[in-house]
Amino acid sequence: MNNKRAQLAAQRAALINQAAYQRIELAESFESVSKPVKFLDQGIVAVRYLAKHPLIMAGSVALAMAVRPNRWFKLLESGWLIWRIALAAKRKLET
Repeated sequence: MNNKRAQLAAQRAALINQAAYQRIELAESFESVSKPVKFLDQGIVAVRYLAKHPLIMAGSVALAMAVRPNRWFKLLESGWLIWRIALAAKRKLET
């Protein structure tokens, strides 16, 4: 019986060491991804905040239009074109 316990204790120690090694490997592999994920998380928080406060978004767009109208008109024009293409593609895919 003592031999069985010794085997189980040795297996347990080996598994604990293996789990620790795997945790370290996993942490190292996710290290390169952590900055983009944090940036994405901050973007999601910002979008949710703006969704709750639409006047801030409208005010910032109005201010941007007042400061540099030509640049924004070009951006809106290309955005409108992209929107129309997306709608046409959606209609084609539905039929």
